[in-house]
Amino acid sequence: MAIHVACIVVIELCWSVGLNTLVSTMKSWLQDQGFTNADSSSVHQIFTLLSFAFCFLGGILAETFIGRYTTILVFSAIYAAGCALTAFAATPAMESIPLFMVGILVLTAPGTGGVKPNIGTFGADQFDPRIPESVRRKEAFFMYLYVTMSVGAVVAFGCLSNVATAGLPPRIPKEDGFFVAYMIMAALMAVALLVFIVGTPFYRKESFEKNTEPVLMPAVRRLLGGRRNPLGKVALLGWVLLPTLIVLSVLQVFYASRSLTIVSLLADLLCIGCLCVAHRNNSWLGEPDSVTRCLDAVPKIIVGNVTFNVLYNTMFSLFYSQACQMDTRLGGGDMQLSGAFFNLGDAFAVIIFTPLLERLVVPAAEKLLKRKVSSNMKVLTGIAIAIASQLTAAGLEYARRTAEVLPIPSNCAPLDADGQHVRMSALSGFWMVLPYAMVGIGEVLVNPVLWHVAYTAEPSMKSLMQAFCQFAMGGLPNAISAALTQATKSWTPNDLNEGNLPMVYFVNVIFCLAGCSVYVFFTRGAESKDGLEWEVATDSASDTSESLSEA
Repeated sequence: MAIHVACIVVIELCWSVGLNTLVSTMKSWLQDQGFTNADSSSVHQIFTLLSFAFCFLGGILAETFIGRYTTILVFSAIYAAGCALTAFAATPAMESIPLFMVGILVLTAPGTGGVKPNIGTFGADQFDPRIPESVRRKEAFFMYLYVTMSVGAVVAFGCLSNVATAGLPPRIPKEDGFFVAYMIMAALMAVALLVFIVGTPFYRKESFEKNTEPVLMPAVRRLLGGRRNPLGKVALLGWVLLPTLIVLSVLQVFYASRSLTIVSLLADLLCIGCLCVAHRNNSWLGEPDSVTRCLDAVPKIIVGNVTFNVLYNTMFSLFYSQACQMDTRLGGGDMQLSGAFFNLGDAFAVIIFTPLLERLVVPAAEKLLKRKVSSNMKVLTGIAIAIASQLTAAGLEYARRTAEVLPIPSNCAPLDADGQHVRMSALSGFWMVLPYAMVGIGEVLVNPVLWHVAYTAEPSMKSLMQAFCQFAMGGLPNAISAALTQATKSWTPNDLNEGNLPMVYFVNVIFCLAGCSVYVFFTRGAESKDGLEWEVATDSASDTSESLSEA
């Protein structure tokens, strides 16, 4: 592997370990500071929302005179500074909630948004398009990058999340666990920044090229030009509501108000409804062009992502809380695992089922159906499996509630009324691997399809469409999840034995069944196009596998 490509892979590994360490532990740290089960989940969801919202900024800056290289450099530095401040805030002598919030929301979230939509594209730019094998090498690169992300998740969930909540006695006392985990995270991000800078002389000079043509203003002018049409007014309302719902989502976390929660949820749904209705058919904008081709993909990207990722988000909130109140001890000994450890079920499901679905399951389904598997079929199947994960988790919760409550505080559970962590129940936390893995299988079926829809919408606006897809994947769903979390917080008290967690799962199921109906309504009639897209994606995957085999 060339030096400049290896640099990008190392950066992705450091970034993946650091980000997954933070998202898998911040809930427990906040709970140790007195945050409730629901409120700590909401902060986590707001962090994810802001991270994906800033993808817009990262994508836009990369496509302007600033360029992709400078965007990555600046936001990587901001990211590293945020990680360092978060570690400082988590020191036992400090434990500063304001500094922690600044670290994760003001620095790390924007840093994530600036790097996320650009690092993969910058890495792919290192392959000379004049070389005949460049296309296959780029595909192999993205495969390596995806595997690297999974490896980073395994390190974070399997090791650092446990260090954060339990320490590593006798070398790392339990009270220093979060500080040490976050210091490792900060150190890795400093290494990533250093590697990116060191690799500068080796990057292709074309990587530093800057776009002198604006990519956002043509879309804005096009939308404003159609404002006299009723659908134009609906579209503008939907786009204006995007920043509004971000503000409302943040406010509802720090200002407890049921009215604000209801307004936030209604704004989320109104925004989605306006964008889907207005852009289902963009003939009102006049002759088709690059802007309308992008807008044609908006309903599918939004509804598919929101429906699936509301369920995906439960891995870091509901699943995590449930696992922490189960028996997390390793082998029945004194060592406790973090609830985030069981997220390995998702990571390994992605690694294992990606080739299985690609090489065995999908071809078998096509033989049985005697037709190509469409993207809609994959998305709906993935959502169905994720719905099954909610029902499985609900069944496990009923079993946990009937199990004996052990006299052992759980290190990653919230604080009870007596100031101690909530006690764990005598049902092994390893059962949670099942719902986690089911979400992972759904992830394999949904995310690549919707990425492909965004990627192929309009070649001249790839970065902007990828940024929008990232926001639809992480921003909008987390805005809805934050509102649902606050609306159902009475069912998820610090001690789940006093609440009704299964009802929250059932609410999620009802929401996503409705989402499936909306998805079918807005995407029907696109089956022939989907079949072609899937055929192209399958051919590309085959070439990638051959390229990896040759490597």
